[in-house]
Amino acid sequence: MKKNISLLFIFYFLLTSCSFPTYVFQDQKMQSGLDFTSGKWLLNTIDAPYFVNKKLTKNVIDDFNKHLKTSLSYVPTTKGLLLPQNITFNPNRKELSNLKTGTNFDYFINIKAKVVKDEIGAIDYSSHNKLSKEHKNEIVFVMEIYDLNNLEIIYSKTVNGSVHADKDSSSFNFAKTSDGLILGAYKKIRKDIDKKSRQNKISLSNQVILVHFKRLFKPINLGFFI
Repeated sequence: MKKNISLLFIFYFLLTSCSFPTYVFQDQKMQSGLDFTSGKWLLNTIDAPYFVNKKLTKNVIDDFNKHLKTSLSYVPTTKGLLLPQNITFNPNRKELSNLKTGTNFDYFINIKAKVVKDEIGAIDYSSHNKLSKEHKNEIVFVMEIYDLNNLEIIYSKTVNGSVHADKDSSSFNFAKTSDGLILGAYKKIRKDIDKKSRQNKISLSNQVILVHFKRLFKPINLGFFI
């Protein structure tokens, strides 16, 4: 029975096609990380498609809280802010000065995710595979962080995520949805921040020290005295 199931699975896999996503950083101008050790940080309302917005926002807040503890605030839940309706990306010094005046925060996080193409479902079974052109899902994810005291952009990353279904692929096709690409692009940026940022390195050092401490002071088994 198990052999038949295995053969059936292999046969099914041969009839299907898996499309793997690719992520490309569009700019590499800013190679430095962030210093999470001081200041008050404010996260703007994330501009992203409805069905992924809630999960993306939760992921961002959870991840930044790991670095900032109680120093992170979120625009929709913070009172007393005076903000323009639309906060542009790549702002000039005057716009950053207005953000400082309207928020009284030290750092501002601005995030936008946009769907460029949405032509493939997660599990796709349709006639378009037989057409003369490929289909794809494509997104663009942008994160910028501003230093409102020095009136400058201190972190800026744009990630393009895409997945393709070739015209010669099988009738069944497994692919990452546009929502999945957005979450995947954010994960790439999160890893970049974790790798380069100061607070992350301090935390990692503490974890290494704790591991060595536990190894040096292992619990002693006193069972032989009983």
